[in-house]
Order: sequence, then C-alpha cells, then structure tokens
Amino acid sequence: MERFQKWLWLFFSVWFVIGLILVGFSLLPPWLEWANAVFLFASGLYAGLYFWHVLPKGRFIIPFIFFGSILIESIGVHTGWPFGTYRYESDFGVQLLGVPITIGAAWLSVMGASLAFSRLFPFRYNTVILVPLFAVWLDLAIDPVAANVKSYWLWQDGGFYYDIPTQNFFGWYGTALVFSLLIARYQGRATNVVLEQNNQYLFLMLHTLFGVTAGVAGLYGVTLISLSALIVYFIMKRGVVVERSTQKQIS
Repeated sequence: MERFQKWLWLFFSVWFVIGLILVGFSLLPPWLEWANAVFLFASGLYAGLYFWHVLPKGRFIIPFIFFGSILIESIGVHTGWPFGTYRYESDFGVQLLGVPITIGAAWLSVMGASLAFSRLFPFRYNTVILVPLFAVWLDLAIDPVAANVKSYWLWQDGGFYYDIPTQNFFGWYGTALVFSLLIARYQGRATNVVLEQNNQYLFLMLHTLFGVTAGVAGLYGVTLISLSALIVYFIMKRGVVVERSTQKQIS
C-alpha cells in the first residue's frame, strides 16, 4: 500500500505540472480533454487513501462522499437546489444520474484536502468548523474558472461574485458540512505524516491550478483568494517550526 501511495503521488504530481501548463495557459488541445478526468480521478483516489488512513472505523464514508455528492449534484442539476440552476457543458465521461462520475472524485479530493489542511489548526471541533469553510474556499477558486473560463458548466442565474449564484456557496457549505459531521464522528489520528502532508499540498495545488488559470484569464480576485491559501499555509507551518524550536530550547 505504501509503495502504491508513493507511485500515485508521483503520477499525480507529474500530471499536475503538465495540467498547470496546458490548462493554466489554455494550451490543452481538444483531443486531450480526457486528461481533466484523469486529474480528478487521481486526486480523488489519493484523497481517498487519506480517508482510508484516518477513518479506520468509518471507511464507508469514502463511497458515501463519492456517490452522495453525485446524488446531491443530480438533485441540483434537475431542481436547482441546493446550488442553483446550472448545466454541464463539457464531456467529463461516464455519467450517473445525469452527473459525470468524475464529480464524485472531485468532491473526494476537495474533502480530503480540506480535512488535511484543517489539521494545521489543532483545536477542538476543527473538522466541523473548518472543513466546510475550506471546501467553500476551494470553490471560490474552482467555480469562476470552471464556469467562466473553461465553460465546464454554465449558470442560469448570476451573482455578485463573478456572476455565480450566492446560493451555490451556501450549497457547497451545507454539503461539505454534512460530510464533515460524519468524518468528525469516525476520524482518528493521522500516523502517516507523509500522506497527510501531501493532502495539504493537494489543497495548495488545487488553489494553484485554478489561481494561475484565473490570473491568465484576468480574474485577479480569484488569484488573490488562491494566493491567500499559500500565505496561510506558510504562516501556520512557520508557527509550528517556531513552537518546536522553543520547546527544544526549554527542554
């Protein structure tokens, strides 16, 4: 399993760099659009491995997030609730209930990355409090690019934030909160430091991909939101280093 984790992370990292160049700078040819699905499945699978590790008694949550998110997205596509009225434009491959199954992988990657990132803030109930907020933080970068730049899906109604309905972000928060409550019930300590750290990197890599793409397209507000994730990460990691150094000096 450990070897598989290493090879999967290496594969995803290489795929990310290629995607950052091709997608970020609009160089991806039409015949290579399938690469987006590979990216989502690879990131979702790696986040799934993280869940497998930190949820030893709640591994059913992995398929619950995968299929549950597809079900919720299907309700959203057909009814306009809870995200607002929208439709998928790009072909992301096989669909289930009118929703590309890659959306399930995308939600796994968002939830896994957000959970790992929340571990940088070691306080009580951090999963329930922070993970839904971090999921929305990611969507603030994902949605403007996916809808306005890449046209992966199109919104019927507009909103003040890059013409995206405000309802969408409340829908994201509510969906992520349901998943987070379940995760918090079964989560354990992460003994695999590398796996957790890489999922924190995944959070930053998702922000980087969409932040760069947004910047190239002139959506500078999105780029600043993504940049804030990098700033927060380095501040928190710097704080950990300083704290450990202080503890060593005292001892």
